[in-house]
Amino acid sequence: MNSISTEMKVGLFALAVIAILTFMTFRVGDFEWIKKEGYIVYADFKNIAGLDVKTKVRIAGVDAGVIHSIKLKDGAARLALKISKDITLYSDASAAIKATGLLGDKFLSISIGSKEPFLKPGDSIKKITEVVDIDDMARNLSDVSANINKLAMSLNESLGSEETKQALKESILNLRDVTANINTVIISNDKRLKDVLAMINELTASIKDVVQDNKGSFTTTMSNFRDFSSNLKSDGPELISNLNKATKELKTLVEENKASIKNTTESIENITRKIDSGEGTIGKLVKDEKLYDSINKTVESVNKTLTSFDRFRTFITFQGDYLAKPKDGKGYFYVTLQPKPDKYYIIGVVGDPIGRVKTTETTTTVNGIATVEKKDEVEKKIEFTAQIAKRFSESPLFRDTVVRGGITENTFGVGIDQFMMNDRLKISVDAWDFGHDETDSKSPHIRMGVDYYIFKNIFISGGIDNILNSKWRGAYVGGGVKFEDEDFKYIFGSMPKIPGN
Repeated sequence: MNSISTEMKVGLFALAVIAILTFMTFRVGDFEWIKKEGYIVYADFKNIAGLDVKTKVRIAGVDAGVIHSIKLKDGAARLALKISKDITLYSDASAAIKATGLLGDKFLSISIGSKEPFLKPGDSIKKITEVVDIDDMARNLSDVSANINKLAMSLNESLGSEETKQALKESILNLRDVTANINTVIISNDKRLKDVLAMINELTASIKDVVQDNKGSFTTTMSNFRDFSSNLKSDGPELISNLNKATKELKTLVEENKASIKNTTESIENITRKIDSGEGTIGKLVKDEKLYDSINKTVESVNKTLTSFDRFRTFITFQGDYLAKPKDGKGYFYVTLQPKPDKYYIIGVVGDPIGRVKTTETTTTVNGIATVEKKDEVEKKIEFTAQIAKRFSESPLFRDTVVRGGITENTFGVGIDQFMMNDRLKISVDAWDFGHDETDSKSPHIRMGVDYYIFKNIFISGGIDNILNSKWRGAYVGGGVKFEDEDFKYIFGSMPKIPGN
C-alpha cells in the first residue's frame, strides 16, 4: 500500500484545524444551532447608523433578540425586531441605537416601558431616539468656533490699543473710587436714613387719618361725577350732530376718489383672471399640470438618488494563501460594491501561480548518442475576477446564503457562500475553468474552503484547492483583511448613472 503523500497530510491537518476551530467557535461564540422562538415588533429610524441584519437587541445590557430584517418604508428604515418570547414590551417602550464603546460595534437598546397595554406581534415601538449626526454636530461646532473667533477679534480690535487699555484701567479705578465714596456716604448718613424711614411711616399714618376724616367729601365727589354724566347726556344731540358731519365729509372724500378705487379693483381682477387662465410665469406655475408633474418627478428622482447613495457601501479585501501544490503563494485583491444589503458586485485581481508553462530543452551527447531532456517551468500570471452576487436572507431554506456568478480568474465561474455566526464564519464553494484552460488541467477548477473572522476586519482561511485535478490538488491556508472604505462611496456616487438602471 502506498503511503499517504505529504500534500494529503497537510490537507488533512488543515481540515482538522478548521474542524477544531469551527467547533470552538460554535462553543464560544453566539451561533445558534436551533433558532430561538420569539415574536416580531417594528421600529422606524431616519438613520440606522451602521446597524445590520442580526445585530443584537439588548434590554438593560442583556441580549433579548436580534434585528430580523431591514427595509425602507417612506424614506425611513423599518427594523423588524425578533424579541425573545419570554420578554414583554409595553406600549410606551422606547428604542435607541448605542455602541459598546467609543469605537465599538453598534447595537439596539430597548427600554420595555411600564404603561399597558402590551405590544403584540406586528406592533411598532413609538418612542424612538434618533442617533446624533456627527457631521451636523461638527458643522455646528465649526460655526460656534467661527463666531467665537469673530468675537475675540472684535474684542482685540476694541481693547488691543494702548489708549483703550489705559482708558479701561482709569474707568476701573474711577469705579473703585465711586464705590468707596458711596460706602462712606451710607455709613455717615445711616442715622439720617433711619430718620427718613420714620418720617415716611408717620406720613402714611397721617394719610390714613385724612382719608377716614374726609370720607364724606369723597362721597360728594362721586355725586359730582354723576352730575357730569347727566350733563353729557343732555348735550348728546349736539355730539351726534358733530359725528354726522364727520361721516358726510368722509363720504364726500370716497366719492371724489371713486374712479381711482374702481381702476385699482379692475387691475386686481385682471391680474387674477390672467393667473387663473395660465398666462405669465405665475399662471403657468399654477395651471400647467405637466410642469407640476415634471417638478414632482425631479424631486422624487433626487430623493431616490440620495437614498441609494446613502446606502451604497464599498469593501476592500486583501488576501494571501499558500497552496500545498504547486508549493507557492497566491494573492487576491477584491473591491466589493454593495448598493443594496442583498446585492453586491465583486471586482478583483488575482496573482495565480499556475499560469503559463514554459518548456526548455537540453541536448546532451554521450559517445555520439544525443539525449534531449525537456523541463517544464510554470510561470505566474495575473488574472481578473468580476462577479455579481445575490444574498438570500428571508428564505427559510437558503437563509444567509449567497449565490455568485460571472468571471472567475479569466474564465466563467460560479460560487456559493453560506454565512454563519453573524457573518463571522463563511463556507464557500467555487467552480471555474470549465474549458480546461489551466495548465495540465483535465477537469474544472473546484475550490472549497472556510473563512473565519478572528477580529472585525481580520480573517483566516483554509480548505482544499483544485479538487478534481490530481496534479494540482492540495490543501491551502492563508488569511487577509477586509475593511469598509467610505472614500470609494463618494467616488462611485459621483459617477453618471446608466440609463435604464
